[in-house]
Amino acid sequence: MNWSEFERIFRKNYLSERYCDDRAKDFYELMMGSMTDEEYTSRFLEFLRYIPYLKEEKVNIQRFISGLSVTFKDKIEYDEPILFEEAIRKFKDCYEQSKHKYESKQDWRGN
Repeated sequence: MNWSEFERIFRKNYLSERYCDDRAKDFYELMMGSMTDEEYTSRFLEFLRYIPYLKEEKVNIQRFISGLSVTFKDKIEYDEPILFEEAIRKFKDCYEQSKHKYESKQDWRGN
């Protein structure tokens, strides 16, 4: 038995259709909001497991970017990532840059 067969049998026997539908709904409604880069990426990947029909890189990239705040969305869309991993990496880089920018502003105001 290969992995995909095991996964199919496991889902059929242990995960209700309602549970999978709820996770799919969570996936399509996922927005970054006040989450960190790690939280958003982790939740996105967790929910993506319940959407087996999304296999195309471009679709995954577009959905990932659509849940980001405008600040990150514009920067990543401008770079036009081709691979999903590339979109995640660019998001994490942008997030780190914005975090450092915010921290340096706080330091400046504190002095």
